[in-house]
Amino acid sequence: MAEQTDDNIQVAMNKVAETIKPTRPANTNTVDGELASKQVLIRATETDQARWKAAAAKQDISMSEFIRNVCNTAAASLLDCTHPQEFRKTYPWSDQCLKCGERLR
Repeated sequence: MAEQTDDNIQVAMNKVAETIKPTRPANTNTVDGELASKQVLIRATETDQARWKAAAAKQDISMSEFIRNVCNTAAASLLDCTHPQEFRKTYPWSDQCLKCGERLR
């Protein structure tokens, strides 16, 4: 049961909040359709936040999606093999990069 209150605005806001649906989907447009269930909290300067928000608006995406895209691109360049195909050896059971030694599948 709802908490009793004398504040009419609070009562009205509680009623509205019961019917509001989230405006952003939990699906992050990943290839495998993984749902975004984890949060990351970062601190930024007011200038940084304004620039990120403007950049996201220029791409017509949310700031969360913008930051996620930038972070995923940076992680891929650090963690994934980017050597050309000619440096790869293909076996029936896997592919391996001869330059960095990474097993690709």
